[in-house]
Parts: sequence; structure tokens; C-alpha cells
Amino acid sequence: MIKGQKNLIWFILFLLVNRANSQEDIFKSRLTADELQKAPVKLIPYPQEAVWGRGSASFEAVKLSSDVVLSQSLMDEFLDILNENHIELSERSRKSVVFKTVKNMPAEGYVLEVGKKSIQIRASDNAGRFYAMQTLRQLIAVSGGKAAIQMCAIRDKPAFPVRGYMVDVGRNFQSLELLKHQIDVMARYKFNVFQWHLTDRPAWRIESKVFPELTAAGNHRQTRDPGKYYTYNEIRELIKYAEKKQIQVIPEIDMPGHSDSFMTATGHKMESPEGMKILEKALSEFFEEIPKELCPTVHIGSDEVKIDNPEEFITRMVSACESHGREVIIWNPGLPASQNVIRQTWKPDHIEENTYREIDSWNSYINNGDPFVHISKLFFKPIGKGSVNDVQGGIICMWNDVNSDKEDDFIRNNPLYPSLLTYAWKTWTADVQHASKEYLTKIPLKGTPENTYFKAFEEFLMYHKEKYFKEEPFPYTYQAQTHWKLFGPFDASEPDMTSGKIRLLAKDTNNYKSATGNTIYIKDRFKLGGYYPGAKPGEDYYAVTYIHSKEETGLNAWIGFETPFRANRVYAGTPESGEWDVNGGNIWINDIELAAPHWKNPGWKPSKTSGWGSAEDQEIPWRDEELYWTRNKVTVPLKQGWNEIIIKVPGSNDYQNWMFTFAPFYDNEFLISDFPTK
Repeated sequence: MIKGQKNLIWFILFLLVNRANSQEDIFKSRLTADELQKAPVKLIPYPQEAVWGRGSASFEAVKLSSDVVLSQSLMDEFLDILNENHIELSERSRKSVVFKTVKNMPAEGYVLEVGKKSIQIRASDNAGRFYAMQTLRQLIAVSGGKAAIQMCAIRDKPAFPVRGYMVDVGRNFQSLELLKHQIDVMARYKFNVFQWHLTDRPAWRIESKVFPELTAAGNHRQTRDPGKYYTYNEIRELIKYAEKKQIQVIPEIDMPGHSDSFMTATGHKMESPEGMKILEKALSEFFEEIPKELCPTVHIGSDEVKIDNPEEFITRMVSACESHGREVIIWNPGLPASQNVIRQTWKPDHIEENTYREIDSWNSYINNGDPFVHISKLFFKPIGKGSVNDVQGGIICMWNDVNSDKEDDFIRNNPLYPSLLTYAWKTWTADVQHASKEYLTKIPLKGTPENTYFKAFEEFLMYHKEKYFKEEPFPYTYQAQTHWKLFGPFDASEPDMTSGKIRLLAKDTNNYKSATGNTIYIKDRFKLGGYYPGAKPGEDYYAVTYIHSKEETGLNAWIGFETPFRANRVYAGTPESGEWDVNGGNIWINDIELAAPHWKNPGWKPSKTSGWGSAEDQEIPWRDEELYWTRNKVTVPLKQGWNEIIIKVPGSNDYQNWMFTFAPFYDNEFLISDFPTK
């Protein structure tokens, strides 16, 4: 082959590869932004098909009609919806709620029709009836003590059979009351799997009659609720409670890693001959106490560990579970197992091309997310993206590794509820089919179709925040309209950039990058992207935006620099007094430096700057001042007219979560723009 032909072939291959890459980044969604914007009720998750009627129908009382006897749990749910919306159940009412059974409808699916005088619900199973009621709950608006329901015809079913949430109680114990509260939220948003991570390094949280030393306080980490565990009665109670809400509880007994308390209690490693015998007896007891009808599936961990006998260990433990009729889930990557074992994937580089059933949990850790970028990441990454396996759905995870003062601190310290609502949308509606991987670390750029679509979704999220989560921590506010221009890199030894120099640079589009959102990553810790993925320590970057105010006033905002990941206490720490950022970040409003907060622990630093946090640091609970959304909002002084915001974002080490957050809480008096038109 002559040289010219070779070059031509390489050129064609180059074009094909780049075309494939560009096709991968093309945004595709089943729904449209216009459809979401015009929806009269902001349902989460959004149904597969919705035809909206004109206006609402009033329902002060209804009578119930059903061709099947509703279970007690369904009746309880139905009565709760009526009572909380001031609707009376009365046989004398001329308006009715009618349940009909349609056998050929898909599992968990339903049809809901609301007319002037009746509400029709059709489904083939109790799950479909339950989910129809959750949609009905959101359709009701109460004004002056009277209920009105938006008229509509909705045909709906889930995109995935597994729509789950995982919480870790092995590291920090949670009461049944708190677990039930989370299950209540899950149920309202059509989740159907609760993964209960019951054992980990600090403690074994499952009652054991045959090995009571497993739950003895002296064998648990003394800082992590030693001696607290769930009795079999409590485990059965929670499973039955969740079952009434159409949620399956999947207990996770982590093995053979994450097992310090097991080794302390028994004197044996799990993978040892003695350890395997103990595990088999403990599992047998668990399955005898918790029958198959309550617990058809069990998770046995298997990740983050290297042992000498991986095949022997996983084969014996899977057999111990399957001999009691249980399906088995393990983490992926994890120990090698047979094809019938379900994989829960937590890393992008271990998605094998195989035929096993797979649950997607990659990049779905709530504790690793900044409240703003995390929502975009969840929203735009399709479930099972990149996998050719039998993807069953996804489970979003809450790992609260760091010690807690109070059992519900993890809710305040993480964007739990905005994440759950977004993930409910992802696993049920599954509208986004293709999107750029850039949205793992970025908000779609203002002016793009993705931004318009995300902005429409934000309206749903904020509506639910105001209506259903006023009394709960919900760290999110509008960001799709927030636009920035980024400048850099500049050598850290240079003087701070002036407003005049930035304006001069901004005249040439080659001197800056446009960015959108309340949180901007220069470069993220996990090397997934950011606006400058090649940024190096010793460089400074600047961001600028403008805010317009009709009068001189103060604007409340969350302001922060490096957001710590809450499963690992490794970050730059608390700034010194009078400073905004340990790495040297700063903020100016109209050329005047904004005063930094008063730090209670100025200069505090974790003992490590990379890798995993030290054991000592992991035992220090998160303080409010360490997370920008748990400390007081900052009042930003604004003059009448346009106000210039300049933020300096330096980098000091390669493990830094290199970023800043400026999240304004607007009312109608404010307008944000990139640069004002003069």
C-alpha cells in the first residue's frame, strides 16, 4: 500500500472516530423543555405520558369504588392523602375515586384520569395502584381549606425495575424512626428498593444469638455508637413497614472487607477457614429469622479487599445465601462470582461486557457531591451508561464515613433530598438518553438546549422544595441562569487581577471561557473534568459575573471554595481569620474585598492532604462552618444598577477539589448576566 493511501485511510478513521465521539455528546431526551415548561403541575418523577385538561376540579368529598378489595396499607395511604388535603370520604358524595384492575398492564404501571366528577385509577397490581396515588397526591392543590385536582389523563410506568437508595448504618447508627422517615420520602417519589448497609468496620448492627460477641459494645469502635444494633424484631418491623410502601429492603452484610469489628469480636478474618464457618452460621441464623418472603435478596459486599482465596470465599458465601433461596448482590468491582450473582457497579473502569444483571451506582454517591454540580451529574448521566449488561436500574448511595454528633447530621451535611428527587426522575422517567460527559462536572452552558432543559427541570425541583421540604434541609437554589467568564491561568506570584484588566481581556473571546452554574470546577479531585482539567498547582484563575439590582440592597448568597467530600476528611481545612480560602481564594464586589466569615476554628487543617483521611480526622464530626450550605448565608452589598463580582480561585495541590461556589438567592429585584450591555 502506498503512503498516500495509508494517509487517506488514517484520515477516514480519524473522521469516523471523531464523528462517533461527537454523536456521543449530542443531547437527546424523550421529553422537551417546552413540554415540561407547560406542565400545569410539576410532578416528580414526570410520567411517561401526560395529557393535561383545562383547569382543575374541586373535590370536597369522594366515595370509593373498587373491583378489588384494597389492602389495608393501600387504604391507609388513600386515607392519608384525603385527610392531608381536607377531602372527606363519604358514600353520599356524587364524586368518586374508582379503582379498576386491568390484567395486561405492565408491573408497577398505572393509568390515572381526573375528570370533573371522578378519578379513575387502572392498574394490574398493588404497586401500580400505590404509585397512581402518589401522583394523585402531587396533583392536589389546597386553597382556603378546599382541594382542587388538576384534570388530566396520565399513562405511566417505570423505566427501570430497580430504583433504589442505600444508607450506611454500619459507621453511624440510625434509629428505626429516622430510617422510616427516609422510607416515607422514598415512597412518595416511587423508589422501590432500600439497601440497608448493616455492617462495616466500626460495628456489626445485626442481632446475633449464636455469636452475641458480634454486637457487644466492647467489640465496636468506641466513637461509633458502640453496642447499638437492630434486633430481629426491629429488622422485621422495618421490612414490613417498607413493604407497605412498595419498597423492598435489601440488607447488606459486608464481607470479607470492611470487617474490623468482626475480627475484633471473633478473633478471625472473614476469609479464614474459621471465619467462613462463623459467617455461614451467622447467615443461616439471619435467614431463619428473616424469611424469604420478607427478604428475597441479600447483598454481601465483596469490594475493596484482596484475599488469598477469592474464588473459594465468594463461592461459599453465595452458596450459603442461595441454599436459603436468596438472590445475591455483590459490588462491582469486587470478588469474582458466577453469572447469576447481581453486580452493583461503583467504578467506571470495571463495566465488563457480560450477561449478568447489573445495578448502576457509579458516580451516584451523595456524599461525594457538591450540592449544585451533583444535581446536574445525576440528571444528565443515563442509568447504565456504557454498559452492555442487563441493567436493572440504579441505587443512589449515602456513605457517611465521618463520625456524626447526631444521627441525622448526614441529612444536613449532604444534598440528600435534592439528590433523591433527581434520582427518582432518572430511574423512573429516564428521559435523558444521551448527554455530554462534561456534565459530570459542569452545568450545561447558558444558551444550549441542555441548559434550557435543565432549567425547566430546576423549576420542578424548586417547586417541590417550597411545597414539601420547607422544614427539611434542601441545599439547592436556581443556577441554570447564572453565567460566568473564566480567565486563566495566571502565575500565583503575579499581583491580583484588577477589574480593568479583566474587562480588557473580556473584549477578546479567546481570553476567557464561558461557564454556567452556582458551583464552578476548575479541576475536580477525581479528574473527571472541570473547565481547566490541565490546571496545575501554583496557578490562579478568575471568574467574573454581574448582578443587576433596582436599588441599593443586600443579596444573600452561599459562598465557598473547596467543597470537602463528606466520606473523606481530606481537604485544605478552615482558613485563617480574615481569609476566605486556605488556598488563597478571594472575592471582590465592585472592587471592594468582601469580608470573610468569622471562623470558629481558624487555621484548622486535617492531617493529610491527599489519599484517605487519617483515623483521627475521620472521628471529628463535620462542623457547620466547613460546609458553605450549613453555615449562615453571606450578605453581599449591592449598589443600584450593575454590580461586578470577581472571584479568585488559586490551586495549591494536585489533590485539591479546585472550585468555588457563589449561589445567590434571588427575588424579582435581581437579574444576573455575564456582562452588561453598555
